[in-house]
Amino acid sequence: MINLRNISIQNKLVLIQVLTSVFVLAIFFTGFIMIDIKDYKERKVKSIQSIAKVLAANNVSTIQFQDNEAAKDILSELQNVAPDIVRAVITDTDGNTFAQFSKTKADSSWFDLGNKTFAFEGRHLYVTNPIVNAENELAGHVYIDCELSELEDMKSKKFGIAGISLVVALGCGFLIAFIIQTYVSKRLLFLVEKMKEASETNNYRLVIKDDGKDEIGILIKVYNDLMYQVNESQQRKDEFIGIASHELKTPLTSIKGYIELLNEMETRQPQQIFIQKTKESTAKLEHLIADLLDVSRINSGQLQLNIEEFKMDELIDESIDSISAGIRTDHTIIRNGTFNDLTVKGDRQRIEQVLINLLSNAVKYSPPRSDIFVSSTIKDEQLIVEIKDFGNGIPEEDKEKIFERFYRARNTSVHISGFGLGLYICSDIIKRHNGKIWVESGAKGSSFFFSLPTIKKSIPI
Repeated sequence: MINLRNISIQNKLVLIQVLTSVFVLAIFFTGFIMIDIKDYKERKVKSIQSIAKVLAANNVSTIQFQDNEAAKDILSELQNVAPDIVRAVITDTDGNTFAQFSKTKADSSWFDLGNKTFAFEGRHLYVTNPIVNAENELAGHVYIDCELSELEDMKSKKFGIAGISLVVALGCGFLIAFIIQTYVSKRLLFLVEKMKEASETNNYRLVIKDDGKDEIGILIKVYNDLMYQVNESQQRKDEFIGIASHELKTPLTSIKGYIELLNEMETRQPQQIFIQKTKESTAKLEHLIADLLDVSRINSGQLQLNIEEFKMDELIDESIDSISAGIRTDHTIIRNGTFNDLTVKGDRQRIEQVLINLLSNAVKYSPPRSDIFVSSTIKDEQLIVEIKDFGNGIPEEDKEKIFERFYRARNTSVHISGFGLGLYICSDIIKRHNGKIWVESGAKGSSFFFSLPTIKKSIPI
């Protein structure tokens, strides 16, 4: 069963135009054929009735004088006058057969017309006419059976012509509809592509130029107005994030200073525990503000890279040591493979930020007492780093969106704090280094990958 909702609007327009044309032509041809058939039948009835009247007039004397042979001779002349008459019968007033003519073997019965003077039955026309003498008395009846082979031939020819005409019309309809729908659907499909592009790239500055005054033109105008409003809202939000992040950074620095002072001055318990909890919360807040500042810089195009040469193996080991020192659970980070001290060009601090973020996520989303693997491979002059955990995995529908700003996988992040900025920042940093970042996930665990070009393909300093 074809689901029309899944057919493209381009093909729907073609189908509408073609089916409408074929339907109209089918009605047109059927109407004309039906009219021709009706006219033919009316002419045929008049013709056979005229013959029946002639036969009735010519057989008044034969019935009066009981001259069967003369009546038969008159009836036999029908094959010359009307070859399509296959049978003719003359009866007396009692309904007995007086004389008959038949091209085929037949019994002495005839078609009962009741009170009708003619009737169509299948491929035959039956006509009756009374035989009246000079005194206007009923002397008998004439019955004629006419075969409508000519009508059947006419039907066959006309329906054949109609069928061929419909096939030709179908082909021409497809051609014309394809040409017309290109004009109609081109603008609509262009709008759809622009909407997809805006959705995928988050570029809300895309404007479509169209001077049309029809419904599609109105739709494009509404789209442009909507994109303008979204872009304005996006800019205001980015400005707010940037301003709020900068404004929060100054008081946070003071808070950190006072907490350090309290930490040195206060050694009693449980006060010391409260100070440590406050330090941890302050560190989380500092990390969040740093992420918001990075997002603000990315959106404004002000995220700068300090390009230098460094060894990727050393950076990976330092990142693992940094995360391992802060792990308070019994997770174990295991390193597999090396890059043989290959040197890359890039922003060392930003690549470290990517590693720390991915490792932190692996620790956060992994169950207690589980291992985290960091693997290093080289393929097609690309340095590939894999960070694998054994958490709940990421649903298929979230894989494509997980690197978007403020997006978080619903079933994996319900009880874990965050704003969904880390992976977005990681994705932007890796892309700025001409690399790629992606995720592979199953029912148990996820693997985050990122690749960087070797020094031959690295971005220039």
